[in-house]
Amino acid sequence: MPGKPFAHPRSPYRARPGPPPSPWARRLRLRDEMADFSVRGFHCGRTESRRVLERHARSFLAGFNTAVESTTAGTHERLAVLDATERGFAYEGAGMACALLDLLRLGRGHRRLTALLDGPGRSHVHLVHVGAGWALARVPLPGARRLLGLDPLLQWLTLDGHGFSQGFFGGRAALARLARGHPLRPAGTVRHQGLGRSLWFIESADPGRIADTVGAFPADRRPHLWSGVGLAACYAGGAADTELDRIRQAAGPYWHHLAQGAAFAAQARRLAGHIPAHTHLGVQRLVGVDTVTAADWTVAARRKLRGDGTLEDYLTWRETIRDSALASR
Repeated sequence: MPGKPFAHPRSPYRARPGPPPSPWARRLRLRDEMADFSVRGFHCGRTESRRVLERHARSFLAGFNTAVESTTAGTHERLAVLDATERGFAYEGAGMACALLDLLRLGRGHRRLTALLDGPGRSHVHLVHVGAGWALARVPLPGARRLLGLDPLLQWLTLDGHGFSQGFFGGRAALARLARGHPLRPAGTVRHQGLGRSLWFIESADPGRIADTVGAFPADRRPHLWSGVGLAACYAGGAADTELDRIRQAAGPYWHHLAQGAAFAAQARRLAGHIPAHTHLGVQRLVGVDTVTAADWTVAARRKLRGDGTLEDYLTWRETIRDSALASR
């Protein structure tokens, strides 16, 4: 019930109801067909992979639409009943919705994104920050990340969300355009991680098609695309064990970037309190270690950072995780 405080089963947290959604906010609803791969022009030749990935996309839409129509407490209540495997995708959508509402209000009044993270949303903190990146891609205001009050380090995941949204919403036309760009700047490397994640959906987890698409990009972009592929493969699933072996082989000299993405997925799933079978399988086949080990790399690497919240610190985080992966071989 909107307005009723949400009691998270694993914590004493009780959400403040917050203001009711405004009538105009409901107009932001995303249409169900946005999750249909045939409508989006994505690869539809892999029935089971398409079923799995379309389900994730529908969970994202459900999270978004829930957040624009409900109070914060109501959003937590409605997302709590979702399957644990899908809840992170729903919180990603809710993160986009809350950030969009905050940006449209220019940060005035009740901050929806902060409230989303103040409680159960903290278990999906990475996905919520990625979702905020979808909003920033639509409303590119100067100083928007500061306006949203994001985590100093995880704020850079908004660039990942931006890149994913470019691929998911822009499809193959966007991929072709982005493959003809200038040499990457540091921020662009993070956006290309997100773009790499979108390839997993656009190509329905098809190893050959993903490898061909990555190979069409300039060499300086391929490592970061493979990082996103590894993240999506292990977080979203949708590929069989032999197909994961083909992904690992196709990554070739960029394997440690693939492994870094897989480690990010492992930690995001662990933090949420549920690691699905496809994450365990993906990390083992792509990286060659167990999920806990890969997740621990991300924690250990973060402890070594300066903690100044700069993009350089975030890029160092990724690099240190790659070093751990290489040392494990």
